[in-house]
Amino acid sequence: MPPSPVLKAGLLASTLLPALLLSGCIEVPKTVLLSDGFEPVAAACLFPSMDSSQSLPSSFSLLSWNIYKQQGDWQAELNRWIDDSDLLLLQEAQSSDELYDWLQVRDYRWFQVAAFTWQQQANGVLTASPGLPTRVCGQRIREPATRIPKSLLFGYYSLEGADQQLLVVNLHAVNFSLRGRTYQQQLDHISGFIEHYGGPVIVAGDFNRWNPRRERLLHRWAEREQLTEAVPVPDHRTRFAGYPLDAVFYRGLELDGVQSMRSQASDHGPLQASFRVKLK
Repeated sequence: MPPSPVLKAGLLASTLLPALLLSGCIEVPKTVLLSDGFEPVAAACLFPSMDSSQSLPSSFSLLSWNIYKQQGDWQAELNRWIDDSDLLLLQEAQSSDELYDWLQVRDYRWFQVAAFTWQQQANGVLTASPGLPTRVCGQRIREPATRIPKSLLFGYYSLEGADQQLLVVNLHAVNFSLRGRTYQQQLDHISGFIEHYGGPVIVAGDFNRWNPRRERLLHRWAEREQLTEAVPVPDHRTRFAGYPLDAVFYRGLELDGVQSMRSQASDHGPLQASFRVKLK
C-alpha cells in the first residue's frame, strides 16, 4: 500500500529538517525538561514531592500517539480517545498554548523533553497523568545524519497494589541511523534504566522500525529485557515497508487489551492499552 498523504508529508518534513538546522531555524536548547509545575531545567532528572504524587489505579490504561506537532485536528481525536486513559504518552509534541491548555482542562500533570526548538517552540516527547511521578528523567540523542535530537522520557509512578512503582518510558526513536548503531544506542539507554529494575515496566512510543535490521534489533532487545509487545488485533498501526512504527512493550503486568486507531490528524495512529497489577 502506498504511503498516505499525511505520511508522505511527514517523510518530506523529515528530509527538510537538516536544511532547517543548517539555516539556524532549529536549535538544541540548554533546557531539557519542561513541565506544568516546575521551571524549565537543564538537569536530566527531577524528583517531584511524594506528597504531590497520586497513585495510578491497579487497573489502568494508557494512550500513546505521535501527534505530528499538532498540525491536524488533534483535539477532536484526543477528546474521542482519552476518556479511559490514565497515562498519555505523546511523541512529536510541540509546546503550544493550545496543547498545554487542553492538558490543564483535563487536569493532567505533564513533563516534556525539549529535544529541539523550532519557531520558538520546543518539540519532544510528553507524558501526562492525573498525578505527578515521583521521579522523571529526560534524555536526548542526536540523529547521526541530521544531528537533530530525538527524545526519551522516564517516569516513575506509584501504582495501587504493586510493591514497586511503575516505570513508564516514552520513546521517539532515531530515524536516520541506517546501520542501526544509534538506534541500538537509544535502546541501550532504556536498558540502563530498566535492566535491573524489579518493578513493572512499560516502554511505548514511536519506535521508527522500518526495515528488517531495526526489526531484529528491537526484538532482540525486547527479548533480552524480557519485554512483551502488546499487538493489537485488528492492527491498524501506521506501517512503512510493512513494519509497524509504533508499539507498546511491557513486563511485570497483566495485559487486559490493546487497540490501534486510525488518525486523520497525524501520520501515525494512536495505541491504547489496558493493564492491571499482577496478582501476588
